[in-house]
Amino acid sequence: MLGKLIKYDFKALSRYLIVIHAMLLAVAIMGRFLFVKRMMQNPGGLSDIGGIIVAIGIFVYVILFTTALFGTLMMIAIHFYKNIYSDEGYLTHTLPVSKGQLLIAKTITGSVWMFADVMLVTLSVFILVLYQPVIEEFMLYKDELLAAMGFPSSFGYGKISLAVILLLVTSSVTNVVMLYVSIAVGQLFSNHRVLGAIVAYFSINMIVSIITGVIGVATGFSVFIGVTDETYLYQFYVRTYLVSMATTLITAVGFYAATYLLMKKKLNLS
Repeated sequence: MLGKLIKYDFKALSRYLIVIHAMLLAVAIMGRFLFVKRMMQNPGGLSDIGGIIVAIGIFVYVILFTTALFGTLMMIAIHFYKNIYSDEGYLTHTLPVSKGQLLIAKTITGSVWMFADVMLVTLSVFILVLYQPVIEEFMLYKDELLAAMGFPSSFGYGKISLAVILLLVTSSVTNVVMLYVSIAVGQLFSNHRVLGAIVAYFSINMIVSIITGVIGVATGFSVFIGVTDETYLYQFYVRTYLVSMATTLITAVGFYAATYLLMKKKLNLS
């Protein structure tokens, strides 16, 4: 049954999100070959009309870029609210599944789409900017760039990419369950539940940001004490990364547990 729930949630979310991200990538590809390539080959050869077209293209890309980022958040939140707490929730809660299975299915599908959103948006940027001369320049100075960032020569870009991807995965889960717990808290209000969920989301986000900021400052200060200039940056990166991973995982577990308890003990359908 869990597999059917995941399949249903993916279908419901993908209905619009696939279209939005496909449009974003299509605009990025067209911009790459129609404008970026020509401007790189002949920077001064753009006519007035061409300049207007480029400006319009940039505007469309920015709109789609923003829509993909915030639209994904909104779609995940709306789907969770409608499926669990709105009139549709009466049907959902008659299914022969537990509250835990419902939450697991929505956490998996939401997290996958949140991670996919970040990767696809990043891919669209790479499509636009990673022109051949840029790649060649990077390959020429990649070792110097790694050293300038404070990483040892043995620490390649593959390890950095893997570390970033792992952090993005955990952050995607955390962001999704933060949405869910905010919506669950909003349902505790007798009136204006959507507004309550929005206030809860920004309040929780602010509290988490303050706590992680304080931990980050403390981590950076602890690294600074007793290390040399050569090792400071690398140690700072490693310790900050480990602290970020730990805090992200802890908050994800906490938000998930709180959402589950509120769904089980304080379910309040509209």
